[in-house]
Amino acid sequence: MKIYLVFVALLSVAVAEVAKFTKCDEYSDDICEVTEVRVTPCKNGKPPCKLTKGKESSIQFDFTPKFAADKLMTGLWWASDTGDVPFDAFSNVDACLYTSCPIQAGQKQELSYKLLLSKLLPNGIYTFKWKLWNTDDATKGCCFKTEVQLRK
Repeated sequence: MKIYLVFVALLSVAVAEVAKFTKCDEYSDDICEVTEVRVTPCKNGKPPCKLTKGKESSIQFDFTPKFAADKLMTGLWWASDTGDVPFDAFSNVDACLYTSCPIQAGQKQELSYKLLLSKLLPNGIYTFKWKLWNTDDATKGCCFKTEVQLRK
């Protein structure tokens, strides 16, 4: 069984494409560093990642917090010109469901999440903004942005 799980994990990494991302203004690398973002599907890692509505997509990212925390929260927003718009189903979620907790300062971790994009979402190119923060001190966290295209 362990060999099967390792094979599945390696296969998912091989299928996932490293996506281009930028850091957010909320948190500096002195607080938490995001080193890699992988989106499935995201062909050639060229922005925007093309995601099909009604199909499952996944996102994984590697981060190194410079703080320790027992619990983390996470969420996904659309970074629009008029302000961040939360995805209702995933705006304030227990991050420990998707990464191991508690976290230790200086220890690299991965957060992995699968999502099914609603067919009701409008087509277009969007900037997704992903945040991860300490539940006891929201000034400590990670954040990155990546471009996606939602399509039929």
